[in-house]
Amino acid sequence: MAATPSWLGRGGLGLGCGFRALTGMPCPLCGGTHTCAALVQGDWAAAWAANPGALVLLLWLVLLAGQAVVEGAQGRRRVARWPWWHPAVLAAVGGGLAVSWVLRLTGLV
Repeated sequence: MAATPSWLGRGGLGLGCGFRALTGMPCPLCGGTHTCAALVQGDWAAAWAANPGALVLLLWLVLLAGQAVVEGAQGRRRVARWPWWHPAVLAAVGGGLAVSWVLRLTGLV
């Protein structure tokens, strides 16, 4: 994302959202690319404005990547489960994405 030229995003060269093309509505992850770009630039407010649910999902994915790095460096999987795999955390991430999507569909966010 950091190395992508700014003109590429404005040129409409991407594939776009298949869900939006079929239904005319944004998918739960629409705005995710803008969220990533804003995070790379350090603009948390713009990342939140682009898609709050995607921001939560991206932060959770960073935890998973960190887990992979730690386990790879140790050369083994951790015996105890990492806390972000707890069912309550998974429900919060999935629920946050769903709530964010519904709020964007209704125009409240």
